[in-house]
Amino acid sequence: MDLQPLSTEQRWACLETFHCFDYRSNRTVLSDKTETKNAVITLIGTLPPIKGLSPYCSELLRALSKCVKVEFIGFKSIYPELLYPGGTKANDQNYRLPRIENTSIKNLLKWYNPFSWLWAGFRSTGDIVHAQWWAHPLAPVYFVILLIAKLRKKKVIITIHNVLPHEKSFPNTFLNRMILCFGDRFIVHSKENKESLIKLYNNLAEEKISVIPHGILEPVCVKGISKENAREYLKISLDKKVILCFGNIRYYKGLDTMLESMNTIRTEIDALLLIAGQPWDNWKKYEEIIIANHLINNVVKKLGFISPSEVEYFFSACDLVALPYKCFDAQSGIAALTLPFKKPMIVTKVGGLPDFVKDGRAIAKPDNPKDLADKAINILKDEALLLKLARDSTGLLEEFAWDNIAELTLKVYEDTLR
Repeated sequence: MDLQPLSTEQRWACLETFHCFDYRSNRTVLSDKTETKNAVITLIGTLPPIKGLSPYCSELLRALSKCVKVEFIGFKSIYPELLYPGGTKANDQNYRLPRIENTSIKNLLKWYNPFSWLWAGFRSTGDIVHAQWWAHPLAPVYFVILLIAKLRKKKVIITIHNVLPHEKSFPNTFLNRMILCFGDRFIVHSKENKESLIKLYNNLAEEKISVIPHGILEPVCVKGISKENAREYLKISLDKKVILCFGNIRYYKGLDTMLESMNTIRTEIDALLLIAGQPWDNWKKYEEIIIANHLINNVVKKLGFISPSEVEYFFSACDLVALPYKCFDAQSGIAALTLPFKKPMIVTKVGGLPDFVKDGRAIAKPDNPKDLADKAINILKDEALLLKLARDSTGLLEEFAWDNIAELTLKVYEDTLR
């Protein structure tokens, strides 16, 4: 697709065709103007088979492409493999990225090839360059692309997925500042993110920061697997209550807290903790907790990357999804993945995690095994509460729907061009 930049007059013309979003009623209001939308947006991120942010980028791209033309510039090779436990790419033969209309996809960026960075900077066609920023090893790539975009008089919007780096250090903070200096507008996923961003970078004007939630991540390869079939696949008894901890295993996600809480939970309920994900930490410390607390018969481990075609088995098998994060400053992709499965969640009171539940009985204190255990026991013993939390997850689907998120994002584009 040959995408050409818009003139100033065309930019203003396309603004009149954007949809509007009514913040007070939380509903979409369609413009009565023509539905022909001529704007072009350059979106920078990742798509499958690259791991990490690809599910988010795929959904955002699909939603935006319904309203505007999108040029997607993605990574063909994102990191040295040694930097990403389990490898950077998912090898799942059962998954294919669906065709997305109104979109030009160019997966050409390579971490080791500066010419690909220069190409992206000089050949991007959008009036707005919308960059997804989440990983500090990518700072050189983003620095080159965004610097060239600014020299070409492009408007730059940066979605900041981790305002506070998961692994805090001076280099990471410096790299954050280096990339954020290019932004004309910023998108974060929660009010807490916005407050942290203003506090950390006091040169950023509040009106330049928009809060747009992390959209739901639609499960892929859904087969309608029953709990019975899922547990048979995972070799788990139907008689037990199952708590699922899903996703990459990293210190800040609090798996050690969850394991400590299981020592109490198992005294009240015949429960299993199902751990599914790739360890980023040394697994030995978690194994030591399991052995010290005699939890071998209460823990089921599936360590490694979970392919998209297997994800449904884990969510279908569980009774409760736990996000026991110690510290966090954003909204969670795992929580966004849980909502479409309509599963009850228990989260800790950090960052934007409480946004994914509607009942305070499902919000625990961070890094507090006793409080986490007490709340998990209360939920698992109360069938009415389990049903309510599942209904709450269903109700949140609309709030975190991608069409709404696209509308909010389009409003940021409109304000930026203005």
